[in-house]
Amino acid sequence: MTASRHFIMRHGETVYNLARVLQSNTIHTPLTRLGCDQATRMGEALRGTLGAHPVAHVHVSDTGRALQTLALIAEVVGIDWFAAQRSADLREIDMGSWCMRGYDAVEAEVGPIRLPDHLLRPAPDGEDYPAIAARLSRWLAGPGAAPGTHIVVMHGISSRVLRGIMGGYPVHADAGVPIAPSLAQGSISLIEQGKERVLYGSEQGTEHA
Repeated sequence: MTASRHFIMRHGETVYNLARVLQSNTIHTPLTRLGCDQATRMGEALRGTLGAHPVAHVHVSDTGRALQTLALIAEVVGIDWFAAQRSADLREIDMGSWCMRGYDAVEAEVGPIRLPDHLLRPAPDGEDYPAIAARLSRWLAGPGAAPGTHIVVMHGISSRVLRGIMGGYPVHADAGVPIAPSLAQGSISLIEQGKERVLYGSEQGTEHA
């Protein structure tokens, strides 16, 4: 059987990231000029590894920012954007009623929501980390399980959970699920045979959702 390898890519910077506003999964939050540049560079790095027009399963979160990032990657690499499998299971953490509000405004009301290791405290009416792990495990048992190469475009926190599960990282003391290290926007992680290496990008420390 052909082994699987997963190139997990974090979308580029958005106008909401720049303004320090918590993003929604249902409202399009477009990329900044830097975010577009990050997506293009990810495409160049992926093309350098896989070559042009690679045979691969392409997956993307169904959010606008992930779809826009994939469009720029696809143009560089030569893959079919329209053939990508869109999935709500690959979305970012749902921050409930805190979505579309500034980090500082929310913290002025409820206290710190940014944890020391660049995770977010779940909102009372939002999604917790076991719920993220459950939907990503469902994705791994379905579309993500096919043999071959997978290109996956998603988000900061949800990708840390996915990478944590796939890369055999320890269970996080506060989150209760495996969590991989934080990577900068516009980064690519390669997971193969249960091991992870950063293909492009670096560790970083900014907000995610």
